[in-house]
Amino acid sequence: MSKDIIILIPNGRRIKIHCTPDTSFLQVLEDVCEKQGYEASEYNLKHHNNIVDLTSTIRFCNIPNKATLEMVEADKKRVEANVTVGLLLDDGERRTAEFAPNTNLFDLVMSLASNELTTMKNPTIMYMRQEVIGISALKEKSLRQLGLIAGRAVLRFLDKTETSQANVSSVYRAKPEKAKREDVTTEEPMIKNIQEHSGTSRESQQLNEHKAPKDKDIKPIDPVKLYKSIKMQQQQKIITKNDNKSDKNSSEKIADTVSRESVKATSSKRNVETKAQKKIETQEELERRLKIEEEVTFVGSQKAIAFMQPEETRDELSDLPDDFYELSIEEVRKIYHELQQKRIEFENTPLLTSTKREELEKQVSQQKINTYKHVVVRIQFPDNIILQGVFTPTDTIRDVNNFVKLHLQNQDKEFQIFTTPLKESLDPDTTLLDAKYVPCVHMHFRWLEENSGQPYLKDDIYLKQTSSDAASILASKYRAPTRRKLEDTPSCSNNKTSTSKESKLPKWFKK
Repeated sequence: MSKDIIILIPNGRRIKIHCTPDTSFLQVLEDVCEKQGYEASEYNLKHHNNIVDLTSTIRFCNIPNKATLEMVEADKKRVEANVTVGLLLDDGERRTAEFAPNTNLFDLVMSLASNELTTMKNPTIMYMRQEVIGISALKEKSLRQLGLIAGRAVLRFLDKTETSQANVSSVYRAKPEKAKREDVTTEEPMIKNIQEHSGTSRESQQLNEHKAPKDKDIKPIDPVKLYKSIKMQQQQKIITKNDNKSDKNSSEKIADTVSRESVKATSSKRNVETKAQKKIETQEELERRLKIEEEVTFVGSQKAIAFMQPEETRDELSDLPDDFYELSIEEVRKIYHELQQKRIEFENTPLLTSTKREELEKQVSQQKINTYKHVVVRIQFPDNIILQGVFTPTDTIRDVNNFVKLHLQNQDKEFQIFTTPLKESLDPDTTLLDAKYVPCVHMHFRWLEENSGQPYLKDDIYLKQTSSDAASILASKYRAPTRRKLEDTPSCSNNKTSTSKESKLPKWFKK
């Protein structure tokens, strides 16, 4: 089975290499170094803090598919030397010589066993369960590709002929003549007895008497007894089969009922446990949501808090492979289908005037004001610290700038707040509602001049950081839609019910 191995290079890149079971780790390292311009002799491969043996192959490495290996600088530069090769022939003779790692196997065989090479149809060299078959393969394969750079090795040289298939189905052989005669003599009276046992028993006896002297060993057979014995055997077989079936059916039914009851019991237990766990979790979450302000340490006005971006999200974003950003055929089809639906919607919808469009926008903005009373604003700084504040939809970008300025260490320095993607600078006079930042927005901070290396926020803010979990709970609490009470009071509803009841009464019933 082929494998894909991911190599982490010192410059931070990841390269995927497709390997076969016979590929050596030295070949993998050299391929990576050729692509990225490194010297293979100065680096090693590490897997889970263990240096990998470069002479071993993928087959014996016990490394899973799509494993990540790190390229690490070696303590000493790897020096190549001649390899002492022992070529083992079929007759048991071993011929040794020294060769350079770049020599191919064909030249090795020609120097050690040239006479034996001419007599072989499929010359083969075996090393560590690697088979190199044929003259063309021997010319292409070198000692370096086998993982041999220095030291000693034994190669086996043989003729790989086509062997017969090992798993061949068994064939039924023909019976000998004596056995055939016995079968014929026993089968003939059985057939005749079954066909003519009602009135031709004497004729069959005479025929058997005529046939008997031909074979001295065969005795005359009584057809009636033979027929009865056959019937008895058939009945016994049928009875045993029925008994076995009934036993099996009864045992299977019992096993099925037991298994069903056990599955039901286990499933009911699991459901009860999961429900209880969910109830406990929901109760704990609600209690924590109500008391979250006690857990959070506020830094300034607008319920400001500061927290660091969680490392898990950064790791997930950095570890995404290159294939993640490539669209598959199904994804392209979905995007094309969505675009077609949007085009149809635009074509079918009636044209709106500017006044009508403004009215619709006002309605949408009014709905947002009614549903959302707060806006959660997060400003991320280059050192991955996030400043969070709570505003109203009518607040402007200028208010957010003033909020950020109060918490900066150097308040005289000019800065800029922007949103991504498609970096967009914000007009300070626009409201958060007009900028479509309701109910939450994530902004970024940067200095307009070069930074001298000082921290962005005040020192007290770095000391009073809260956890990212608590910050997310606080944000979800304030950006949740508000639940308004019904305008109708209970007194009004009672009056309505009474008037409706009175109206339903007939005229003749009234006094």
